[in-house]
Amino acid sequence: MEKSNKKGVVFARYLWLYGEIAAKGPVAFAAINDDWINSSLNDSCEPLPHKTFENHRKAIEDMFNISIECNRADNTYYIDPSAELDFCRATLEMLNGALLFNRVQTDPQMRRFIRVEQSGEDSSLLFKITDALTSRRNLMLRYRHNYDPSRETSYCVKPIAVKQFRRRWYLIAELPDTSTYSFSLDRVIDLVAGDRIEPSNIDVDELFADSYGIIREKEVDVATVTLKVEREEANYFISRPLHSSQKVEALNNDYAILSLRIAPTYDFIMEILSHGPKVEVVAPESLRRHIAFTIDRMSALYKN
Repeated sequence: MEKSNKKGVVFARYLWLYGEIAAKGPVAFAAINDDWINSSLNDSCEPLPHKTFENHRKAIEDMFNISIECNRADNTYYIDPSAELDFCRATLEMLNGALLFNRVQTDPQMRRFIRVEQSGEDSSLLFKITDALTSRRNLMLRYRHNYDPSRETSYCVKPIAVKQFRRRWYLIAELPDTSTYSFSLDRVIDLVAGDRIEPSNIDVDELFADSYGIIREKEVDVATVTLKVEREEANYFISRPLHSSQKVEALNNDYAILSLRIAPTYDFIMEILSHGPKVEVVAPESLRRHIAFTIDRMSALYKN
């Protein structure tokens, strides 16, 4: 137990050091050391030996697949953003969550200042799924469609991956007929690992390459979507692209023209509508008509 506690303390120090550099970088070692002396993790208030700092730095890089660089010109440390590939960004997001948890554990008064989004998911499901992925087992699950108790269905599937979208986790799985389905974990009633199997050879990145989020609709073809976005709103779209294919075709003081190569599925349409009159679909015409029809139906609700 003592050994386990020691590991927990060291991990908490890793999180503290990551948070220090992520929040304040580029930051000099002297500033990190000053903060460490006053940290609630440092009961003895002793300085941080530079050798210990370098050991922690290397452990953080190995553990979290990030790169902490040193600018030799002024000897400051920072998280290298160029190394942030898609999975690395996801790792950093989860790491930031762990960092907040660590802050609350080491400083209970932080509970007053931190609010998180509530989730209906059972976190143990993620561990069961990832265990099944690594041990190459199928999964047997009961699933409630549209949260309707009368629509519970049992499945035996090959797990492909877990994918997060809008802070919800999904099991991406191959069905017996070789089609794929995205199971929202908050609708999974029961899940157990089954027999050993040959893992699915479906590439999850390729599977969702043309998707906005988690939805794939066979009847919706990939198209080049052109959007006209009000200039102020465009700043958000440019900093946080809707899709990896997004390009800025034109930009002036009034608006931006953006293009995306994407399948305009239900979730993408809802995203466009959520921005109201600040975003206009210019092309394709079929999507433009669909958006206009939806807006007319919404408008009719408020006319009586």
